Amino acid sequence: MSSLDAQINADKKQRKTLVLITSIAMTVVMVGYLIWLFVMRGYVLNVAPQAAAATARIDVVSGLGFMLDNTLYTLPGDTTVLVSADKYIAAKVAIGVDSPANIEIVLQPKPAEVKITAAPALDDLMWTVNGQPGQVGAVFSQSLPPGEYQLQLSHPWFEPQSLTIQAEIAGKIEQTLTLTPIAGHMQITSTPVGASVVLNGEIKGVTPLGLPIAGGEYQLQILQTGYETSQDTIRISQSLREVTRHYQLLPEQAELKVDLTPSDGVLLLNGKPATAPVSVDANVKHLVRYERAGFIAQQQALTLSPGERKTLGFNLQAEYGEVQFNADKPAELWLDGKLAGTTPLKLKLQTLPTAVEFKKVGFRSVKKTVTANSKQMQTVNAELLTEFAARRKEGKPLFISQLGISMEKIQSAGASFTMGSPVNEAGRMRHEHQLGVKFSKPFWVSKHEITNAQFAAMQGAQASQAGNEPVTNISWLEAVQYCNWLSEQEGLAPFYQVRGSQVAINQSAAGYRLLTEAEWEFVAKQYRRSTATVYVWGSQERVKDKQGNFADASLKGKQTFVLDNYQDGFSGKAPVGSFKADRSNLFDLDGNVREWVYDFYTVAPPAAGEQLDYSGPSSSAGLDGSHVIKGASYKTGRLSQLRASVRDKGQNGEDDVGFRIARFDE
Repeated sequence: MSSLDAQINADKKQRKTLVLITSIAMTVVMVGYLIWLFVMRGYVLNVAPQAAAATARIDVVSGLGFMLDNTLYTLPGDTTVLVSADKYIAAKVAIGVDSPANIEIVLQPKPAEVKITAAPALDDLMWTVNGQPGQVGAVFSQSLPPGEYQLQLSHPWFEPQSLTIQAEIAGKIEQTLTLTPIAGHMQITSTPVGASVVLNGEIKGVTPLGLPIAGGEYQLQILQTGYETSQDTIRISQSLREVTRHYQLLPEQAELKVDLTPSDGVLLLNGKPATAPVSVDANVKHLVRYERAGFIAQQQALTLSPGERKTLGFNLQAEYGEVQFNADKPAELWLDGKLAGTTPLKLKLQTLPTAVEFKKVGFRSVKKTVTANSKQMQTVNAELLTEFAARRKEGKPLFISQLGISMEKIQSAGASFTMGSPVNEAGRMRHEHQLGVKFSKPFWVSKHEITNAQFAAMQGAQASQAGNEPVTNISWLEAVQYCNWLSEQEGLAPFYQVRGSQVAINQSAAGYRLLTEAEWEFVAKQYRRSTATVYVWGSQERVKDKQGNFADASLKGKQTFVLDNYQDGFSGKAPVGSFKADRSNLFDLDGNVREWVYDFYTVAPPAAGEQLDYSGPSSSAGLDGSHVIKGASYKTGRLSQLRASVRDKGQNGEDDVGFRIARFDE
């Protein structure tokens, strides 16, 4: 190949290379333009306030982007810029796809640095800024946003100070604030006068003394020959500019100690209680006395020199007196919990309060406190009462009242009536023998039949767990035991003496008991009536509406006999007191449940003649051991069985047999 051909080929290659480079460059420019046109995003950043905008600088600190004038160009994704300006706090701004095209950036001005120093420098100075609590200390140092501020400075010993400052952007304020002390006054007097006044170790004069004094705290001493130094702290402040003090100087002191036996008495110095060791005036006569209840007091007089220390000894001897103890009945005498003997008894006792108790079985103990007197004999008397009598004397409720048992007094003393029924009385049974009865004294009877709740109390059960219906299904013996339990609770002598199944009575006892058959009939048909009645409600052959709890029409088909055309509202037992009281002011004598009485049951006629306080056969000899049951019940469905003279017998409990209680009047 010739050199010409080579040159031609070289030119061709050069032109091809140039064309290729040009094509690539145009492609890059075209791609860049397309990216600019379709991918690159622009955000206009406006900086405020205007003063900050003048010196604002915006730098991209993260992400792909660049600033052109005040516009940020960025590829998709998050970009963070830092905006700063002179005297303003720089701010970072995050910009993303959700950011608006125009973004306003507000820079906050840099605060002013304020330092105010107080003179004198006190650690407990109080600063306030525009009325709000600020700092505590000798220097107020704080960064404050631009603006006007009112600083106040307060301290108890100085006049209040105020300062107005104008905080500029990024400014710096340093000042010293001089405090003005409070101008106060002190007036000091003493008894005696002429005492030296020492203030913070410097003698200022003698009393009486008036001094101008600046605000602050001062240690004060009052000095006088022959007297104890008085010390005090004086404070002059905004709230207390005038201080007046008077000092009663004490003579120089001596010290008194004591050695005491017994150690728990009362020490008196010149008639006033004191605690040893005690400081006393020197060169003055003092009377020291030691006393304790039950001991003979001792006293000593002494005079001590200034600064002298002395110990006195007191050893008290016990003091005794005679006491005569009497009781209206022979009783045990207990002193401080120990048996001393039986009354009457004379004893020598220490003159101390002594707990005395008179005890006798069956009577409430009498407790007293007696203090023997060494100058004359004491006499202590006691009246012993049964628990029942004591409760009545004190006006306290009886035990039965706490159970809800109410009693009615039957004024039966001297009353006579005929129990049983005449031979011509309709429905009469052959064992309803007539007998004249006379009562020698009144008696009490419970207004209601004893309830389940009241009976359950004997076993310690709660009343709410038992109920207010009459108790039934208890034997005659259980009813008697309940009466004795009530007597025990009230300190009454038991009416019944129970030994196994054998029961005897104590006719003179005031304890609770069952009614006798005679008493039951007396209150059911004679008491408070001009003539005896057949029924509890009277003698008319008709059951009045709501008269009592009997076998009414609701039991028809459930038992043989019922009272037709009668409704009492209960098919079984009713709560006691559900019906009106009878003429004796008692409830449910005619119905609800039948009732145990005391008497042994017999069909044999009683002895002729009027009987006093009749209580049936004297024993169960020859009888089957049954006791009389009186009254009708919720099962009674025949009019003839509602008569007051009706009687039945039994020993064991039945579901319609209960009882009520009685006792003789004391």
